[in-house]
Amino acid sequence: MSDGLLKIGLVGCGQHSHEHFNAAELVSDVKITSCCDIDKSKAKSCAEQYHIQSYYCDIDNMLKNEKLDAVILCTWPIQHAEQIQKCLQSGVKNILCEKSLALSASEAASIWKMVRENDAFIMEACKYRHHPAIKKIEELVSAKTAGKIDNIKAAFSNYEPEELSDTDFANDWRFKKECGGGVPYDWMSYLVNGCNHFAGALPRRVVASGGIGAKSGVITRIFGMIEYENGVTAFIESSKDASFSEELQLNCSNVRINLPIAWGIYGGVTIKQTRRKPEWDYILTDTFEIGEENAFVLQLQNFADVIIKNEQPVIPLHESVINVMTIDALVTSMNENEIVIMDFTEFS
Repeated sequence: MSDGLLKIGLVGCGQHSHEHFNAAELVSDVKITSCCDIDKSKAKSCAEQYHIQSYYCDIDNMLKNEKLDAVILCTWPIQHAEQIQKCLQSGVKNILCEKSLALSASEAASIWKMVRENDAFIMEACKYRHHPAIKKIEELVSAKTAGKIDNIKAAFSNYEPEELSDTDFANDWRFKKECGGGVPYDWMSYLVNGCNHFAGALPRRVVASGGIGAKSGVITRIFGMIEYENGVTAFIESSKDASFSEELQLNCSNVRINLPIAWGIYGGVTIKQTRRKPEWDYILTDTFEIGEENAFVLQLQNFADVIIKNEQPVIPLHESVINVMTIDALVTSMNENEIVIMDFTEFS
């Protein structure tokens, strides 16, 4: 690192990349100095728009020619494991990787091994975890008055039927199996992350059902239940056939905490906590207003602070590996119509 700036290369210049480019302009410790996309016109366009020194259409060339302190992978899930390996082999040991980190438990385990062998730092870009709304919920559930968490409900759905995929979503990787598309590796990864985080224990077993798009071949609907070693149970819903929902609800002994928009918070949001007086029919509601914050900026700041100041990552890698293993188990349960028992004995 020179000039006091963390020099970053960004790979994948699609629509989502602009969130990272804009965040970098607001974090004083970092500078995106190069960008890369297999579509040269996209890489060039981003370089011009954000005044980036160099652009590439091949990640190998970028890693070879640029002296980078870190890389942001804003690419398809199916590419992550290979791209992480290329970064580490080139000597770039700091990686912010968009979710989902990987597409299978075996891929996640291989990434874990590579990171340990190379003394590297990888953080999954799951932006919602950096938002102050999540910090407030952590505070509420840790209060003695809340009691113990009994169950968690998490939903991320939106009506995006397959018949629109040839028009409105023609270029959307989420409908393309060859890119790692499907709700488990996009929307549901938020749900699993949230449930695993707040449950406070390892998943013990999972069961799921859902559906596969006849045209796309990707999972477009999945509904699951996760049981944890401490007795907490989580219920998840992720569907392209249901109306919009981005809800997180924690049901504790004494309170219910609800965040109506949990995964993509772009404005202010209200957390509601309901509790009852001794009379069964008397419900009290506490509201907590959370102001607008840019979770992408907070995420990038945390990434930089880990590297520069040796602070702790909001999402340590072992959490992301467990999340991928849980997603893998849910997909297996859905496809094979069976309960899947989780096994972490080989993960250390």
